[in-house]
Amino acid sequence: MFLSNQQLTDFWDGVKSSLPTMLGYISIGAAFGTIAGAQHFTAWQVFLLGGVLYAGSAQFIVVSMLVTQSSISNIILMVFLVNFRMFLQSLTVTRVFPNQSTLSSLLMGSLVTDESFGILSVNIAADKQRSVMWMHGLNISSWLTWWLSCVIFSVVGKGITNPAAYGLDFALPAMFAGLWLLTSISMFQNPKEDKLKIWSIIIVSIILLYLLMCFFSGAVAVLVASITASLYGVLIHQRSKKLR
Repeated sequence: MFLSNQQLTDFWDGVKSSLPTMLGYISIGAAFGTIAGAQHFTAWQVFLLGGVLYAGSAQFIVVSMLVTQSSISNIILMVFLVNFRMFLQSLTVTRVFPNQSTLSSLLMGSLVTDESFGILSVNIAADKQRSVMWMHGLNISSWLTWWLSCVIFSVVGKGITNPAAYGLDFALPAMFAGLWLLTSISMFQNPKEDKLKIWSIIIVSIILLYLLMCFFSGAVAVLVASITASLYGVLIHQRSKKLR
């Protein structure tokens, strides 16, 4: 079935909205591909991980746990725990766009990520127009960018013996920190009037980061704190809109 001109326009608008995410995915995909290649994963293995699993944190976990010869059951459990939030995000996204086919809902729910969910949340908070095709454009362009970056740089990674020496092991947490910053700033149209809210988000982020670093690695702490603080920012923004 051919798409209408409006659907094509909405799709490409979604692609345009994903440009910051795509740029980030190139760098994070490059980091993952390089690390996987350095650990002797083949391009085909990276191709399947990036295309089927499609979860940055989970892919880093799978590679690191396979290298340490962890059991498959432990890997599955760890991936499930780290990415359980995606069930909630996928459910939320499909409820935002209820009038679509089952196939469209499955595609949208399967390809949503923290970054695309963040962009959608910002658009909802700003009351910007959005559609099913816009969300597909956002998701599909991000997925393809991530996929290609992982595969291409997995070949490059075979010539690197120590990826951590280049800071590649911290690439994913750095991206989540950037997502937290962009989400927090873009939600508020008048930063001068919303200083208290912005400072509350910063304080929550710092407290979360401090507490999490007592129990987890710095990378995991930054990742979880960034996501939680971003969701907290969306909640207080929505609450302030209702009060107005």
